[in-house]
Amino acid sequence: MIGILAGFLTPFSWFLLGKINQSMIDFYHTFQNPGILAAFFLPSMAALFLFLLFFITRAFRSADGFTYFISDIHFHDGQRKIRYSFVHGIAAFFLLLGGGVIGLEALCFEALSAFGGRLGIYAKLPPKQVRALAGCGLTAGLAALLGEPMAAFLFAIELLYGWGSMSFTVGPFAISAFVAASLGQTFTSPTGIFRELLGTDGGLAQALSGDTLYQGAISSIVCIFSVGICTALIAAFVIWLYRKTDKELHALFGTRRATDVSPQAFALRLLMWTVMTGTVFFYFPEALGTGIQLLHSSLSEGFLLKITTLAIVLRILMGVLGYTVFGTMGIVLPTLVIGALVGSGLASAFSPFIQGNPSMIALLGMGAFFSASFGTPVTATALVYGYAGGLASENALFLFTSLITNFIAHVICGFLQEDRMASMGLYRHGIRFRSGMCFNTLSSIQVRDAMLSWVTPLSKEASIGEAYKTLMSSRFLKLPVVDTEGKYCGVLSLNDFYGLEAWRRLGESSEVHNLLGISELIKQSSQKVKVNMSLEDALRLMSDEELVSVVEEDNNKFAGILLKSDLVNLYNKEVVKKAFRR
Repeated sequence: MIGILAGFLTPFSWFLLGKINQSMIDFYHTFQNPGILAAFFLPSMAALFLFLLFFITRAFRSADGFTYFISDIHFHDGQRKIRYSFVHGIAAFFLLLGGGVIGLEALCFEALSAFGGRLGIYAKLPPKQVRALAGCGLTAGLAALLGEPMAAFLFAIELLYGWGSMSFTVGPFAISAFVAASLGQTFTSPTGIFRELLGTDGGLAQALSGDTLYQGAISSIVCIFSVGICTALIAAFVIWLYRKTDKELHALFGTRRATDVSPQAFALRLLMWTVMTGTVFFYFPEALGTGIQLLHSSLSEGFLLKITTLAIVLRILMGVLGYTVFGTMGIVLPTLVIGALVGSGLASAFSPFIQGNPSMIALLGMGAFFSASFGTPVTATALVYGYAGGLASENALFLFTSLITNFIAHVICGFLQEDRMASMGLYRHGIRFRSGMCFNTLSSIQVRDAMLSWVTPLSKEASIGEAYKTLMSSRFLKLPVVDTEGKYCGVLSLNDFYGLEAWRRLGESSEVHNLLGISELIKQSSQKVKVNMSLEDALRLMSDEELVSVVEEDNNKFAGILLKSDLVNLYNKEVVKKAFRR
């Protein structure tokens, strides 16, 4: 059901957007000299509508759509807020209509993920299945937009779960992706309802299509290092710029909650976006909108390097402002366009060293920039392979070149930036992705918030019999040992008793055990954590230990114990929910 809805919603949105844009173009043609006032008309109307929409619905939020989407998936059992998702989706559409640099997938992501989560709730499904249905909205929306179901499926797996936890999600994600992509392509086929469209991706695949691939190892090596390094550096700068701008604007007109943005700050962001969009509309209108036509022109007409560079800079700056207006999930398609433009520029700069069609270099740049921006190199490789069509099967060297380039860009960007495009909003709360792929909340929580402080430790002066009774009455296989001052001395486990020959001969009920102390059995364990340490650091120190002792920072006094099973399964839901509660 989600796949069918995505397959229709995406081409319909493209169709509606094209019709409205054509109507506005016809309106502009009624003026003999439109001038700069006409250039500001459409952005101003879009900004006014957005402000009224957010003001009426009270949906002022500064965190991006991916932030709420991921937090809802992991901490709210996939239960998405219909009101906020609807407002963000409609706002993304009108921001794009006003000339904003934003992807149409924002509308599909928000609507479909909210629909999937709500469907699971109405059906009274378990939380795990509700989360999977909400994630299907992301997968189906991207599959319908790009027409590449395998890339969309891999994107959802890499972004949401990493490669360690797929089980139930594999089936629904794959099915929704293939249904959405198949249905979307059917609607945009020559016999479909929206046959005048250039595909559900707005013509991106057509702009990147080429006739030849790289020949020879030298060209591949040049592409790997030039494209991989350049895209990684640019992606790291873009992530920093997005996060820095969002942080500075977020500090203006502060509100009671970290996730809110005041109406004054929202109006200021809209004003900045309107001024820049109108100015670019007047001087360089090709840089506006989806950017598909800009990419097509840069490859077919051979834009000069300086014009391509200008287009890249403008689209980055406009994307930054668009993101800070209300935060959006529509950053996938702009990322692909910027990456392809970077590849197009590199094709011009390294033309003496590379033999091949410029569109293929643009395709490599698109994949590498996408991999660096989102931390999803496998998805990027699948996307490049899909857009290359059957050409890649004729030259396996191209696929290998793309794979290595994507991983190089991913690794270099990971060294420069801890987080990626999808996790920028989470970074403000001290929550980040590990290596850009696996969701991680442990760095924002201290050990003192997760440890068990009620556990009674063993006394160093206790007898073997007393220590054994204490261990058996607890639910733990080992316990920490403290001296008379409460300072941590080591640990004692049940296995230590069973290793004693006298224990085995006399049995556990013998009175002799009350005459012997435990000082000889205590093991000096190096695995201990401190109360003010983050759970991420604690997990690293625990290594393979299931239980570790917690001590005070200064005096090494025993404070409690930390269980790995609790730590892994906990993620301290209540602590994180307070940061993202809406």
